[in-house]
Amino acid sequence: MLHSIARHKTFSEDTHLKKVIIGGFRQESNSFNPTITTMDWFIDTAFLEGEDILKHAQMPTELKGMMQAVCEAGATAIPSCFAMAQSGGKVDQPVVDRVLDRILQCIEENLPVDGIFLSLHGATQSTEYDDCCGYMLEKVRNALGDIPVIAVTTDLHANITERMVYHADVICGYQTYPHLDLVQTGYRAASLAFNCMETPLHMVMTRIPMIMSASIYTTTSGPFAELMEYAFKKQAEEKIRDFSIYQMQPWLDTGEGGSAVIVIDSDIQKAKSFAAELSSRQLELRHSIQTSLYSIDEVIEEAEKNHSGKPYILVDSADSPNAGATGDSAAVLKEILEKKSALKTAFSLVDSEAADLAHRIGVANRATFSLGGTIDPERSPKVVVNAYVKSLHDGNFSLETPAYAGLSKSLGKCAVLQVGNIDILVCKRMGLNGDPQFYRSFGIDPLFYQLVVIKANTSFRAQYHEIAARIFETDTPGAAGAKLTSLPFQHLPHPFYPFDSLDDYVIKPPIVSRRSSLH
Repeated sequence: MLHSIARHKTFSEDTHLKKVIIGGFRQESNSFNPTITTMDWFIDTAFLEGEDILKHAQMPTELKGMMQAVCEAGATAIPSCFAMAQSGGKVDQPVVDRVLDRILQCIEENLPVDGIFLSLHGATQSTEYDDCCGYMLEKVRNALGDIPVIAVTTDLHANITERMVYHADVICGYQTYPHLDLVQTGYRAASLAFNCMETPLHMVMTRIPMIMSASIYTTTSGPFAELMEYAFKKQAEEKIRDFSIYQMQPWLDTGEGGSAVIVIDSDIQKAKSFAAELSSRQLELRHSIQTSLYSIDEVIEEAEKNHSGKPYILVDSADSPNAGATGDSAAVLKEILEKKSALKTAFSLVDSEAADLAHRIGVANRATFSLGGTIDPERSPKVVVNAYVKSLHDGNFSLETPAYAGLSKSLGKCAVLQVGNIDILVCKRMGLNGDPQFYRSFGIDPLFYQLVVIKANTSFRAQYHEIAARIFETDTPGAAGAKLTSLPFQHLPHPFYPFDSLDDYVIKPPIVSRRSSLH
């Protein structure tokens, strides 16, 4: 459920022309992806400085919401550096340092400032720091000093650490999953920041040592949606300024992690009480949200009976690039071929070599292709096929999903291969593939297939729930596996659910921000 951004417009009028810096660093890391996210990944998506950030802020993202609040406050926004990459493996530390250096340089050149607004993901690991966002915020705080306000937006799947909370004054997370409230989240954070410049606001955080598969809950229906609605109702009744409920991205293998609640209010005791209550209710969700998966064979058998005119969706969330997996698994394709199924199927995978081969031999020609297992062979099965090259593409397309409507994406050089009744989109890279335009832009209309394989967790539901006959959460291999206990975690603390029981767990006292501790 989307809630109006207008309810947070509470900052006061002031004759002082406020000056804030804006920027950000967004990448969702998956500890089990063996590849390193290098600068090329950011350049492919967004690596912006100066006025280019203000142009990007016209897109429906957190920066747009921040700029709305800046304009309403009559303030001045100074763009620093904004970098964003597709989810993947840990970020190469030099990339983090390059972005951070640009932000710190902007701070030094423009002091004094009233604050800085940063769009972070919150679940970012680098090759040196598990808590990359906390590391960046500490550096920013040291450059700014105690007085300027640091306001941060994060994904609902952020890993909120003590370091992040201590050095920031405002942290606001998405309140929808699928994520549809990016603009609203940016507006919330910036509005609260302007308020914080005038009147003390306290931010507190409670955390539970718990993760759950991101494919088994949403804010549209079910227990997690009910928790969010309860929180909104209680917020209105108690007049609490803001809250965020986090389900940590569950493929982070880190020594400090878990699901969290952040509450912001002028009354610190009220904030602490509300945070503790929401954390207690969130802890109970582990009993009502459980993983239930179909096997690939079961989905194939069901799909072979599909004559509804609408597609069945096989959710290959374990290989979801949106969750930081490699996207190179041919596990589903392999089983369809081994069963000799005549299913009319849409399938996709990352396979740079296959895309190159298709472009070399050209449209309407055939060749033997080895598909899959090119990036993560340990988890990504491959299959050898004789395929017909149906079409070739440059990989560029525009998104239709409400959160990123109109945003351009590129899969790099790609091709559509045909094997029997299966159309296979092979590409250099993959991202936001839960958007129907991911297939449609390359001649694969999901409505024309009995089975559509989607390598995503929940984001796809924003569009596909209207056009799909059935959706099957499926047990597949990959770095973003839904069965979390089967993944090779090594660094999580204990006790930690689902690896340990939390039946006797007691919610710890809230952690407060530096500004709250100073007051």
